[in-house]
Amino acid sequence: MVFVVEFLRAPRRTGALTPSSPWSIRALLDEAEVTRARHVVELGAGTGAITKALLERMPPDANLISMEVNPVFFARLERRFAADRVTVVSDSAEDLPQVLAEQGFDTVDRVVSALPWTTMPHSEQERIVTAIAKVLGDGGRFSTLMCRHRAASAGARRFERLLHSHFGTVRRGRTVWAEIPPMFAYHCSLSARPD
Repeated sequence: MVFVVEFLRAPRRTGALTPSSPWSIRALLDEAEVTRARHVVELGAGTGAITKALLERMPPDANLISMEVNPVFFARLERRFAADRVTVVSDSAEDLPQVLAEQGFDTVDRVVSALPWTTMPHSEQERIVTAIAKVLGDGGRFSTLMCRHRAASAGARRFERLLHSHFGTVRRGRTVWAEIPPMFAYHCSLSARPD
């Protein structure tokens, strides 16, 4: 219910009526390849559905930083994962390099996101994608969910062009038709895939 309340309060910031489903999370993380990652950042952690799945897949000694700007979601995340190996941060994804520096990291292996890209102004998309590209280490990957029905919107097309301008490889994952609305994920890396 908290997702519905927060969506009605700030639909552009929340971006969804419900947390990501197990089907979408599985599709996102299967291709994000977090099982060998040492340092992972989650952007737009919401109430922790993806956070929980990340903890189940990451190595036991890996670090997870979950960022969330919504104060209600942030408080829930802190309570829910207080005993886990998650650092919950209430800060904008635009400030990712500074957040990592405060945590003692320069780069990360994976950035995973469920941010509402299509409802953001282009300038905000640009600042966040630039921040993500700046912190990915060698072999790093950025994976993010996208609603299938919004993929043809102007905001989604701008976002995809932005991904191509910052990453050598940009690939769409499989569509999760069991989700309402159907979802897919972008998987991006700084280097181009070998031919």
